Amino acid sequence: MTSPIPLESLLPNRTAPQGISAGNGNGTGLLNGNGLQPHHPNGNGRRISEIDLPIGPPLPVAPSFDELDLGSPRGMWSKKARLLKAFLLGRPVWVTWQVTYNCNYGCSFCTYWQNDFKPHEENSLEDFRIGAEKLSELGSLIVSLAGGEPMLRRDIHQIVDILARDHFPYLTTSGSGMTTKRARQLWEAGLWGCSVSIDYANPDKHAEHRGVKFAFERALKAIEQLMEARTDHRYQRVQIISVLTDDNLAEMPKLCNLARELGVYWQVQPYSVMKTGNEKQRHLRGATEVLMDLKERYPETFHTNRLYLERFDEAVNDGIDGCIAGRAMFNIDNQMVASKCVEFNTTEPCGNLRELSMDEVLASLHAAHERNTCTACWYSCRGETEVLYEPRGFLNSMHSFLWQSRRQPDGKGAQGD
Repeated sequence: MTSPIPLESLLPNRTAPQGISAGNGNGTGLLNGNGLQPHHPNGNGRRISEIDLPIGPPLPVAPSFDELDLGSPRGMWSKKARLLKAFLLGRPVWVTWQVTYNCNYGCSFCTYWQNDFKPHEENSLEDFRIGAEKLSELGSLIVSLAGGEPMLRRDIHQIVDILARDHFPYLTTSGSGMTTKRARQLWEAGLWGCSVSIDYANPDKHAEHRGVKFAFERALKAIEQLMEARTDHRYQRVQIISVLTDDNLAEMPKLCNLARELGVYWQVQPYSVMKTGNEKQRHLRGATEVLMDLKERYPETFHTNRLYLERFDEAVNDGIDGCIAGRAMFNIDNQMVASKCVEFNTTEPCGNLRELSMDEVLASLHAAHERNTCTACWYSCRGETEVLYEPRGFLNSMHSFLWQSRRQPDGKGAQGD
């Protein structure tokens, strides 16, 4: 059991992390919407306003969740069959949906904390209903709910409920805003799994990297709450996800061990220069050897696909051609704009799902895929999906897709359930 989060965790950091500018983290010196100075009482070192927890916009007045025209949820195996069919037919199988672009952290490898969207500027519950219905024309898809910080939405459990009727919603969070009640609401709504971000096994280093005091303790508490609140141990999975940068390769064995101690999975993905433009944060060569050794020793904990890990050094050295963005996976932003990738929602939009049919958006996505020459990232949304189209990668992922591949620490959800 982790100890309660100190009240000081709600206070701002007064100084910028070492080596990080007080602007957006890449030396450009950009401000977020409030323009506060780093030492202002309402700034945490990167000019980010602190928000009390729990947090988020008020629920929209109309239509309310109860007024939405929602279909009956499909069974788990029916959805898995539909996902497999979509895969075999060459349709998209992975969608990253940015439920908000606001964030209350100040991560050194990201600039989303500069954003200041108002509630009416981001997707409503009706938008999620419309989007989920259109995605269902393709099959039952894995929908990664990301941001920003998704837990800033007070209605995140209702968003999950809408998507889970036909799809597999998966949440990524820093742990901020999680409570036992909210964790239970998410699982009861149909959440398939949740990733909690931890990049350093050292609490102070993680807090420095994330720009918020006690970020490590918040993450551990969120993991504890998510594990305790699960309602179906056969499918509901919790994992730590780590972003590999220039200075934390030595942390990877420690993070894997932390996941083992907590009884959760562990996944890793590399930083991409597309987030901040900071080339210095690229991970070091030699990552593949370290990560593959961990995969060999702890296959039940280390949840990342072997074939994906084998290409980490290639990704940092030369980049990887043949990106499947726009064909096997795509992004939806906080205003219903579809794009081949999260990094292209403003520079290469492929249509708004409020206004266009799924067929029209899909045609635009396919055209963007044909033009795509980007080699800048090896994000998990790209790499973990891409390796499924190689036999070895497909076989490596099938077991964990079909069922939980390890016994959880409370003895429930045994292998093969």
